[in-house]
Amino acid sequence: MDWLTANKLSLNISKTKYMLITNKHVSRESFVVNVNSNRIEKTLTFKYLGVIVDEKLTWKEHCKQLCCTTSKNVGAMYKVKHYVNNQALRTLYYSLTNSRAQYGIIAWGRAASCHIQRISVVLNRAMRCLNLNKLLTNKITAIYKMQKII
Repeated sequence: MDWLTANKLSLNISKTKYMLITNKHVSRESFVVNVNSNRIEKTLTFKYLGVIVDEKLTWKEHCKQLCCTTSKNVGAMYKVKHYVNNQALRTLYYSLTNSRAQYGIIAWGRAASCHIQRISVVLNRAMRCLNLNKLLTNKITAIYKMQKII
């Protein structure tokens, strides 16, 4: 608190939370943070700049949230694909799906493969939506190449 007053800053205790980032089991009661006799709330996950960080850095919650929002966006793509051309559909893909999938990937990209796999399934569904010429191919890697994404 001395540092805050020395720098003429204030701390909103009601909005302040802390999280212990560790892969070991730490008892909730063993670690307590107080500021001016006000107890700071401990949280297990925290959304920071759109990326959900959890206390063990498993990225499970972030991947779950990403799958949920991306799946809704892919559903919207499927609903409008009969009314728009392929270029508009690609624009929807890049603006709604790809941008969210790539945001913060430097942080959460090393998540467990089971979490990454769920995201891949949803992104592959988006690719299949972009494949308007269904007779040409059904293999997902060919669709990615055809759309010039890989």
